[in-house]
Amino acid sequence: MFKSGDYVVHPRCGVGRVVKLSIEQFVQGEKHLFYEVLFSDKTVWVPLKQTILGIRELSAKSEIEDCRQALMAPAEDLNKDLRLMQMELVSRLSLGTLTARCEVIRDFYAHMWMKPIGGTINAILQVAQLVLYQEWAAIEGITPDEAEIEIETLLERGRQIVAGE
Repeated sequence: MFKSGDYVVHPRCGVGRVVKLSIEQFVQGEKHLFYEVLFSDKTVWVPLKQTILGIRELSAKSEIEDCRQALMAPAEDLNKDLRLMQMELVSRLSLGTLTARCEVIRDFYAHMWMKPIGGTINAILQVAQLVLYQEWAAIEGITPDEAEIEIETLLERGRQIVAGE
């Protein structure tokens, strides 16, 4: 259970701070417990018992080194069928871990060097990247822009290693 002031990660909204736990009724019916979470540009009420698209605590600083290695590792091949590719993307991101997010970003980064991706998949990836930059920044004590630069550098270094450059 989170308490007021805890920093948490939401898979779509990024890093936020728990304001309080409150009882709310947003639609007719029963009242439920919600976390009120403040993000940089909005407040979101997350049901206490929500397991899918819920909030989780920030990853441990020790996971960052695993992520650095994952970002530079050879990419996994993606399904050529865009519908199946999108389903895989959503499935992998639903794991909710920082490492899983890094691996997804790495694989799509490598794929986009060969063939750009647009539409829904691109929109999902953009959100995934922003959340990754925010969490990385919060863990490392840097800005999201600095996190983006480090992550992009690691991805490029990994691409060069695979290409033998």
